[in-house]
Amino acid sequence: MTDHAHALTRAEQKRVRELHSKKGRREHGAFLVEGRKSVLELLASDWPVLAVYATHDAAPGFHAAASARGLEVISVSTGLLTSLSTFEHNEHALAIAGQRTASLQPLRAGELTLALDDIRDPGNLGTIWRLADWYGVRQIVCSATTSERSNPKVISASMGSFLRVPVVEVDLPLWLASQRQAGTPVLGAVLDGESAHAAGKPWREGVLVIGNESQGLSPAVAAQLTRRLSIPRFGQAESLNAAVATGILLDGWRRQLAG
Repeated sequence: MTDHAHALTRAEQKRVRELHSKKGRREHGAFLVEGRKSVLELLASDWPVLAVYATHDAAPGFHAAASARGLEVISVSTGLLTSLSTFEHNEHALAIAGQRTASLQPLRAGELTLALDDIRDPGNLGTIWRLADWYGVRQIVCSATTSERSNPKVISASMGSFLRVPVVEVDLPLWLASQRQAGTPVLGAVLDGESAHAAGKPWREGVLVIGNESQGLSPAVAAQLTRRLSIPRFGQAESLNAAVATGILLDGWRRQLAG
């Protein structure tokens, strides 16, 4: 199979650009994956791929991976690819991926499930997704008000982690209540809780809940916590970025598991 040089019609270009919007992604059941590394990871995965576009210079580098999926690489100019992309400049590739629904997995001993309460910033969500992948979190659950998972900024910030860590939307207070009733520890990141560094009080499994960037945990979610954890502050900053806080807590979790 050879790379396919193709003069995209206005209708085809319009369909790709419609995936820039939440409405378009819902209508087409698809989303954009942009950049060389992310497109190659997508092609190497089992995720559904509908189309691959690359610049004339970059197209040969995607041929083998696309061919293995039964796809042609549609070769276009750098200017056209950038106009189809949400990136300010895209000199490599973008792909159209199909939507896929994830299912809740049972919680297992010695593992954390990450729960996100109203995380609105797409960059934060994508970075948290990447952190979860780095630290071996098997799944993320999130509230309905959390940023849309297929937002291009989320997908880009996840750096391919969307392919490996499923995110499931739930009625978060109700789901947390069910976990609490089942005896699962429900840990919440708050500003006024016990120190996450405290010796002799390990937290090695359960659900770790991260709240909204500015408001923290909603009252309905906070009511389901079995333990309130804080990252000790040694300076004068009022708060931490949600993704930074998630990384610190996940690192602390892994340190505890290690000994």
